[in-house]
Amino acid sequence: MTINIKDRPLPEALAIIESRVPVRFAYPTELLRGQKNVSIMASEMPLHKFLDSLFRQTTLTYHLIGDQVVLTGQLLPAKTTLSGYVRDAHTGELLIGASVYLPTGGAGVLSNNYGFYSLTVEGADSIDVEVSYVGYKSLVRRVVAHGDVPLSFDLLLNVEQEEINKLTVVNDKREDFVRKNSSGMLDLGTAMIAAVPSVGGSGDLIGSVEMLPGVQAGIDGTPGYFVRGGNAGQNLILLDDATLYNPSHIFGLVSVFNPATIKHATLMKGGFPASYGDHVSSVLDIAMKDGSNQQTGGVIELGSVSSGATLYGPLEPGKSSFLVSGRRSTTDFLLHPILQNNYFSNYYFYDVNAKLNFQVTPHDRLLLSFYSGRDNNNYSADSTDSAGIGYSMHFGNTAVTARWNHQFSGKLFVNTSVEYNNYHQFLSATQQGYFAQLYSGIRDIDAKTNFSWYPSPEHKLSAGVDYLYQTLYPATLSGQVAPLDSPQTIVPSGIPPKTSSRLAVYAGDDIKLGRRWQAYVGIRAPYYYKPDAQYFAIEPRLALLYLIDASTSVKVSYTTMHQYIHLVQSYNATFPAEIWIGSSSIVQPQVSQEISAGLFKNFSGNDYQTSLEVYYKHLDNQLLFGGGPTPAIDNSIESQLIFGKGWDYGAEFYVRKNRGRLTGWLAYTLAYAYEQFDSLNEGQSFPFAYDRRHVLDITAAYSLTPHWKVAANFLLASGRAFSLSPDSTFVPGNDALYSNPGRGRGRGRGRNQNPNSGSWDIIQNNYRLSPYNRLDLSIHYAKTRTTARRVTETEWIFSVFNVYARPNNSFVYRTIDPATRKVVAKELPLIPVIPSITYTYKF
Repeated sequence: MTINIKDRPLPEALAIIESRVPVRFAYPTELLRGQKNVSIMASEMPLHKFLDSLFRQTTLTYHLIGDQVVLTGQLLPAKTTLSGYVRDAHTGELLIGASVYLPTGGAGVLSNNYGFYSLTVEGADSIDVEVSYVGYKSLVRRVVAHGDVPLSFDLLLNVEQEEINKLTVVNDKREDFVRKNSSGMLDLGTAMIAAVPSVGGSGDLIGSVEMLPGVQAGIDGTPGYFVRGGNAGQNLILLDDATLYNPSHIFGLVSVFNPATIKHATLMKGGFPASYGDHVSSVLDIAMKDGSNQQTGGVIELGSVSSGATLYGPLEPGKSSFLVSGRRSTTDFLLHPILQNNYFSNYYFYDVNAKLNFQVTPHDRLLLSFYSGRDNNNYSADSTDSAGIGYSMHFGNTAVTARWNHQFSGKLFVNTSVEYNNYHQFLSATQQGYFAQLYSGIRDIDAKTNFSWYPSPEHKLSAGVDYLYQTLYPATLSGQVAPLDSPQTIVPSGIPPKTSSRLAVYAGDDIKLGRRWQAYVGIRAPYYYKPDAQYFAIEPRLALLYLIDASTSVKVSYTTMHQYIHLVQSYNATFPAEIWIGSSSIVQPQVSQEISAGLFKNFSGNDYQTSLEVYYKHLDNQLLFGGGPTPAIDNSIESQLIFGKGWDYGAEFYVRKNRGRLTGWLAYTLAYAYEQFDSLNEGQSFPFAYDRRHVLDITAAYSLTPHWKVAANFLLASGRAFSLSPDSTFVPGNDALYSNPGRGRGRGRGRNQNPNSGSWDIIQNNYRLSPYNRLDLSIHYAKTRTTARRVTETEWIFSVFNVYARPNNSFVYRTIDPATRKVVAKELPLIPVIPSITYTYKF
């Protein structure tokens, strides 16, 4: 034999040999599947030595029979399934969204919310697998791919990258921004949260969310955030699958999510998978850290706003772990000696997190999560004066979750969970012999099972069932006699409960259609039941992606959602009034239909991510509270409600820099949000209270040295809308947002209008507050010390909220101008500059 074959597939090499010498190879076609390329150089080599050298590179053997070479060997399976978990090598923490990729075939998958992945490909003698997660060293492993292969990966932190980019905002694989079929979805990792300056100093999850495109913060001093024209009660907030209500402390300045306990969060503004429902505007899905099953560690934080401690470690090394964390505000301790009876000097909050993680078997995992938090404040000013104000408030969540993960096979994964949450809010106010009280309570018991099946890299099917039993406790009370002088006061145990059940089944399929097209097709069917009302609905979900090139894609999505719980807010209340009520024969479920489309583009090797999205959303069965004072405890609020509809549309532009000493993002939102109620504003449409036309958010972080970093937020936004009656003169003056009969076309200056003209019934959100702008800064000094046993880190954070003390106006009040003796409306700022200092020790 004299022949030269270099790096040829085995079938091609055998054909070349047959063309050169009078031999024929006999074999079943399946026998050569998965065999590696071969190379051989022979010069006048005997045939048997040539064949020995050739097939030594394969898993085959041969038999020479006459002029035939008969090949035998083990048939490789037509398909092989790789499945397992991606973990942190030091802590055992399960990594969400890690990339598992096969460079040869181009197939890949991301790990799910429990670190699990499954990838089915053509069988082969061996397969190279590449695993990567931002902030960790990539891992490449060659595995024998025969049948089902259980294969888990433990990734090491990339210490060098971590030191250079302490404030890097990257938390996902950057090309997934373009390639992942997820319009309106943004991931937030711990680094991205820490990059945003916050009142608490060490980062704030809700503060980070509010700096993203399509999201608006509430006015200073009010909790909640607003997504694509929806209200604060239309956002589903999940912590380890348990629903939380009112996710803020100190009226929105600090979120209820302790940064030391958060592993990952995903914000969805549209294109919702079928597994999510019950809220019509957005989903914020948050995962707590699991703790470490390898070694004990913790975080101690001392700050001027809050202080706390976190401890984690193994219960049984390699098999189970725990995490426990507590945090309490320190503002009341620091301010009370100085300000005595000041509003904030009496305010305190706390929260507690705990989690247990057990690997029961190689295929079973049990996770137990707990959260409890509370805000409390009692305030009075000039109580001896007849005009003195008395105010009392407390609210909070308590949530418990039990989850069981089971892997039936390499392709089938199931998560079963039971969640319990108890939320309450109590408000009481007294002034000039009048009082008002409000109580709103929610108790959820939720059980659900979700199946994920991975038949191939082109398909991921999911299906499940979700049952919710919900109890609401709404009550209001007001009158002319202060509750201290009267037996009438709200007692939570005496409020008649309002119970309901909701059962939902759903299914969805993630599909890859060739190299460029992806689709998600899903359906959800919720059924809502209570004695006086039953509602059934079908909710289609659709998302499409077209990959223009390796760094550019177009995404389109359509979603229908129903919401059976309503947050009722009053425009007429003299103190923050909100009550949660359920759907009934009078109050129909909220319905939203949203369509969005966007262009996504990465630049400079994925260092820069950009997107431009547009959306339109229609909302039915919206409601407002129009009732007046009630002399007795009222549990039947439906009679005081008015009903209408809303529609929202806009555009969102997003630029994010991921790597280098300077990182951060810019988000600009152009938004329009309107409502229409037949019994309000004489049926004329009006802007939603948080219809802010322009919102610009800029977040930047810069590493000065390996130890020193600076970060900044800048927010510029149009003022929110508010209502102004015809007899008022608006100072400093503003244009009306729409026409009012008797006041021309409504575009003249309010101060120049006839105060006695115009309809008193067409004033809903007819003016806008002054524009809002704010700059926040933080300076970080961090130092790391490495020993043979562990790594410790200390960090000082100096933060300033509202650096230049901009008097951003939050409210409008009416008063008499002493010079003109006319009724004037004046703007009132609430939050001044807030400096803070935080010291953190990690071990």
